[in-house]
Amino acid sequence: MKDSKIKFPISLKHILLFSALIILVLGVSTFLVSTLVRGDDRRKAEENNHTINARTAETVQLTFSSVQNNSYILFDAVSKLNGKNAQNAGSDSEQLVSDFFNVNRDVVFIFSPDTDLKINPSYSNENIEPDAVLNFIKSKNLESAKVYNSNELLNPSVVLFFKYGPSNVIKTAAVGLDTNALASLMSTGSNNATLLVDENTNVLINPDFESKDKKYAEAFELIDYINNKTDTDNTQSLIETLNGKKFIAVHKIKNDLFVITTIPEKAVFAVINRTTYRIILFSLAVLFIAIIIIRLFSKNITNPIADLVEASAKIEQGEFELGIEPRTKDEIGLLTSSFIQMSRGLAEREKLMVSFSKFTNKTIAKKAASGELALGGETRNATIFFSDIRSFTAMSEKMQPKEVVEFLNEYMTRMVECVNKTNGVVDKYIGDAIMAVWGAPESSGNPAQDAMNAVAAALMMRAALFNFNKARREKGLAPVRIGCGINSGPVVAGQIGSNERMEYTVIGDAVNLASRTEALNKPFATDILITENTYNLIKSRLIVEEMPGVHVKGKTEAIKMFAVINIVGKEKPSTIEEVRRIIGTTAPDLAKVNTDDEEKKYNIQS
Repeated sequence: MKDSKIKFPISLKHILLFSALIILVLGVSTFLVSTLVRGDDRRKAEENNHTINARTAETVQLTFSSVQNNSYILFDAVSKLNGKNAQNAGSDSEQLVSDFFNVNRDVVFIFSPDTDLKINPSYSNENIEPDAVLNFIKSKNLESAKVYNSNELLNPSVVLFFKYGPSNVIKTAAVGLDTNALASLMSTGSNNATLLVDENTNVLINPDFESKDKKYAEAFELIDYINNKTDTDNTQSLIETLNGKKFIAVHKIKNDLFVITTIPEKAVFAVINRTTYRIILFSLAVLFIAIIIIRLFSKNITNPIADLVEASAKIEQGEFELGIEPRTKDEIGLLTSSFIQMSRGLAEREKLMVSFSKFTNKTIAKKAASGELALGGETRNATIFFSDIRSFTAMSEKMQPKEVVEFLNEYMTRMVECVNKTNGVVDKYIGDAIMAVWGAPESSGNPAQDAMNAVAAALMMRAALFNFNKARREKGLAPVRIGCGINSGPVVAGQIGSNERMEYTVIGDAVNLASRTEALNKPFATDILITENTYNLIKSRLIVEEMPGVHVKGKTEAIKMFAVINIVGKEKPSTIEEVRRIIGTTAPDLAKVNTDDEEKKYNIQS
């Protein structure tokens, strides 16, 4: 298994999924609650603002009407008194004025043609200048009833101008009114703010609006809004002012006066905003706790899976002792138990494969185990190798059976290692002889490469045998000589035998010729012989010495034989004489060697 980084762990997926669900549920809930409550709060705020505005307008209207009516009665009484009894009119009118001020304590002064200017004694400490009052009254030059701001005379105050008297003699009167009481009524707390303006956008009473050069910045915005409205009687709107959005309620009262009441939008939604903020904080807390819980929960899944991944990597490397146990009793626990059973089965299979490989080639064992090899065969171009120990019969007669087996095992181990290193397959052991094949059941690429691998294996055997004999000489034992024969050609390769017992092998004339070639090493005093078939495949890569040919059934001309000296590029040995010195043989008289005498002895049935 290749190492690969996990891009999206299961724990991360769980956290993202459940976090998304929590955010969605809490988000939708918060939105719905906020929307519904905001709607209710807005309606309540508008209703409350409108109620305050209407109540304030009614109070202002009643106050102005009361003062005007009381003043009207005073002026009318003084007018009648002056007309009937001129002698006592002065004292009587003074008494009426005094009684009027006692009853109407918020009236700062009165003025009429019948009474002239009268200032309420209660405001003697305010330093009201009579001339300033008269100048103020004369500056208005009224033609109709009006209300004016008179903060320059007394802050806060207004002056009411109105007409009185019979229709044939209409007179103009003015009454100055202290608006402290009205201002207290119109100041309705920290949220709602009320002011009184006239039709000319003059602010008359403004307890809740800051002044700026006797102009009221926000009040002026509200007045502009009123001027732009076609219907300003009993209206309710949300407008943007210097201090933010505000709900505005407007009532129009007598004398073209407007009572304006406002409440900031943020004040209306302050409670729900705080609640929403708390919900968001609560949601974040829930999300944080959920992530911790999900993380702990995910570990119950990911940790056993991680154990399985690590175990699978061990199995891939050939380690079947896993050392894991089911942690839970759920599906993952069941999977872990099944995985353990599978590893035990693979361990048994591997043991069987190792044991099987000792009796046949590992490649063949794997193919047989996987079912790729079946009863039958196929034609392959292969290179066949035979080797045999010279005079082994005479050697074994001098040894105990146990010694014979130990000798052969040590010898075969060294020789078979050479075959395996060059991708060859040991076909069978025939006593002290070894038969091997290159190109079946698998090729190294092409027949030439298979042939070269076979020759390379034989040369490795030469070197391995030299070291083997060196150790034997040190023990006082006789050296061992072998002969190797190599031939290339078409063979039939496959499983030979019955359904109960099969053996993978190769058969054909090429096999027989390879066996016969091996036998010719003795009369030629060589250790590695190859046929003309093999030589033609790799002649450019070898240093050889040509030997007499051998006749084969079905062919009129003899097949050439070549003694392998070395591979091109290797320094020694470089001649056949050097080879014979290494293997301990002497050059024979090749003219006296009859290659056909050995055919019957080494022929293998095809």
